[in-house]
Amino acid sequence: MVDIKETVPVSHVDTKKTTNTTVTEESVVSDDLISPDAKSVSQKLSLIFAGIALGSDGYQTMIIGAVESCLERIYGSSVFNDTLSTRVSNAMLIGDIVGQVGFGLMIDRMGRKVGIVLCTLVVCLGIVLATAAHGVTPLGLFWMLIIARGITGVGVGGEYPCSSVNASEAAEESGRSRGFWLCISGCFIIDFGFLVATIVPVILLAICGEGGLEVVWRLGLGLGLLLPVSVLYFRLKMLNSDMYRREAITRNIPYWLIIKKYWKRLLITGSIWFLYDLVSYSFGIFSNTILSLAGVGNSLMQTWCWNIVLYVFYPFGAFIGAFLVDPIGRKWTMASGFFITAVLGIIVGALAPKLATVFPLFVILYGLFLAAGEMGPGDCTILISAEMYPTAIRGTMYGLSAAIGKAGAAIGTQIFKPILNALIERTGDEIKAQGYVFIIGACIAFLGGVLTLLFVPHMNDEKMQEQDAEFRSYLLQNGYDISQLGIGSVTGDQEKATNKQ
Repeated sequence: MVDIKETVPVSHVDTKKTTNTTVTEESVVSDDLISPDAKSVSQKLSLIFAGIALGSDGYQTMIIGAVESCLERIYGSSVFNDTLSTRVSNAMLIGDIVGQVGFGLMIDRMGRKVGIVLCTLVVCLGIVLATAAHGVTPLGLFWMLIIARGITGVGVGGEYPCSSVNASEAAEESGRSRGFWLCISGCFIIDFGFLVATIVPVILLAICGEGGLEVVWRLGLGLGLLLPVSVLYFRLKMLNSDMYRREAITRNIPYWLIIKKYWKRLLITGSIWFLYDLVSYSFGIFSNTILSLAGVGNSLMQTWCWNIVLYVFYPFGAFIGAFLVDPIGRKWTMASGFFITAVLGIIVGALAPKLATVFPLFVILYGLFLAAGEMGPGDCTILISAEMYPTAIRGTMYGLSAAIGKAGAAIGTQIFKPILNALIERTGDEIKAQGYVFIIGACIAFLGGVLTLLFVPHMNDEKMQEQDAEFRSYLLQNGYDISQLGIGSVTGDQEKATNKQ
């Protein structure tokens, strides 16, 4: 078994004052420059606006399904074919990976505030370009949309390390029930964005009718601009967290020492996120399966209404998980979610032919299958990917973990449909083939649960300051000059002056 909790004695290390260096408390921490009331308000608003931004990202991720349905009906499947549809969908996933890695590196080196403001602007730019996409030919329009969605993805991907890391540090400073509030401002809000992205197209379609599908898809994308614009002003005024100002490494970053110590943790957080996204994103393709079992025909309104029923289960699962992460811990919550997903996947898979005749029961079981994933790994991958790393490298490692996870989403959306088609061809029974795919998903979830039990430490009693102290001790023992940690009182003065303007 790999031991990812390589501990170093830290009793002799003070996170504010350290022997054998010229660091003083004032040069590392500038808390006295900012009033307690201002810090408290900034911490609470950081959680609120991080949630709003991530909810916007959830909306942007899911709205593309309705957009593609509109484009297929407007231009026909011969013009807007499967290849173009896949490119439109995957453009944002690829952008996500770029944004998660790039902004993760940026916020550790340049500050949380710089990254958060910039990724908000990138999201806004991408949404505007996607909404206004045009071309001389339909193909030109599709490629403009692909490029715009890629840009949106860079910003959306950047929100994961920027918002989640900033929120985790704000929650650590604010105290009680931090796991609950991080889940609410993270996975729950993202999933709520998923749900809103299924409701908005229904409202627009009811207003415009099927004759106004171009208005529906453009407005569906454009309305996503409201949330990132609404948080931009606050983000321009926000403060970098005390933890970041105290622990940041903005120059001479010891990348080799970081990799040497934390590669095992990255392997675990990245692998678990990969398995979660592989199942969670891939099973989005089964919306059409549910509709075919219901026999709802070709009505676009009926299709989208059934999607609302399905996506209600996403935030429900995340909300339940938020109540569990503090009392029973991240590890047990995540493992439980994986194993419940596995059990439900096996049940749905084994009983698929019978469930095909009892549609409401199928919807409930499939919804619970999705909800269990959000309750466990959906909530907890965000938490452990922030809590298992020290402040100085938290953005980088969180971004890398999220990017590995998003690679799982991209791979899953590519391979699951071909697997389903191959199983249909082999069995000659579409329902039975769908059942086998659920069983495959259950096996992946079971593997995620096993990895969680074996390698994820109990994090509920482990403070992030202890990670910082351990990291400082490790750097000292390897000859690194830790007087370079922290951004000092000058930056604190600058932050205070900037936010008074």
